Amino acid sequence: MTILEVGDASEVESVMDVAESIDGPVYVRMWRGQVPRLFSTPMKFGVVRVLSEGTDFVLITSGICTEESLKARRSFKAAGVAVKHLHLSTIVPFPSNVIVKAAEKCKYGVIVMENHSIIGGVGSATAEALAEAGIGRKLIRLGVPGVYAHGASCDYLVAEYGFDSTALIRAAESLTGKQIAVAVETEEGSTNQPALSAEERPEDL
Repeated sequence: MTILEVGDASEVESVMDVAESIDGPVYVRMWRGQVPRLFSTPMKFGVVRVLSEGTDFVLITSGICTEESLKARRSFKAAGVAVKHLHLSTIVPFPSNVIVKAAEKCKYGVIVMENHSIIGGVGSATAEALAEAGIGRKLIRLGVPGVYAHGASCDYLVAEYGFDSTALIRAAESLTGKQIAVAVETEEGSTNQPALSAEERPEDL
């Protein structure tokens, strides 16, 4: 079973082409509401988008959490925290080799932020990949804890369950030991203009 998850309008537009190219069953996770346009290029199967480069810690996001995490960019920059940010759209097969290589080069550890239970999600897959490779890095998982989540607005739920941009900043403080002021960026993605152009991003993996 292949699992794909879209993170912006460009990936929504291209995910069905990706799914059609795959031999076998495909499960697509997609936000039901309006989604921003973060990227200027379509989804590619098995390719991890690299949104920023850095060696302090690795940030792994997927789905709607990528947009949420980008709101913390200003805080990290102001605090001098260099983040290698990876956006996953192919969840299964999991890109273990990319995650391991990134973790090997980081100073403090890895933060995973996902719109999913932290049990059995991207965070768990990351933990397995690091353990199997013998990589001793601290891992912080942000997502839905082991509870039955109730219905509410997206903004409320990500704050309630601790995987909004503020929670990400606090997790980065815990991981790095650095004080990071909350200077959350306002929404800048739209359905027409990508928040991250190809020129702004390092090469995808």
